[in-house]
Amino acid sequence: MKSTMDSIFKVGFGVELNSLKGSEEGTRFSKAFDNSSVLIILRYVDPFWKIKRHLNIGSEAELRSHIKIVDEFVYKLIDNKIENSPNQQKDSVSQIFE
Repeated sequence: MKSTMDSIFKVGFGVELNSLKGSEEGTRFSKAFDNSSVLIILRYVDPFWKIKRHLNIGSEAELRSHIKIVDEFVYKLIDNKIENSPNQQKDSVSQIFE
């Protein structure tokens, strides 16, 4: 799984995740992503997941914290790509999001 995740990030995003080497940020993201996937699948057998989500308790509170880690990583990646791109691309990206 770690090798696949590293390969996808390198080819798809041009970023070294280095979860195989044990980089702290890559490992933290990978664990949060894996745990989020498991918790989302468990919703199929938990009829009370919507209530838990609304009250932010149990597995839904845990899922929310994992998703926060994933979001922070992805948004940091996006911000770095925008900052390191030429000015011409920055303008076109900001036009897309406006």
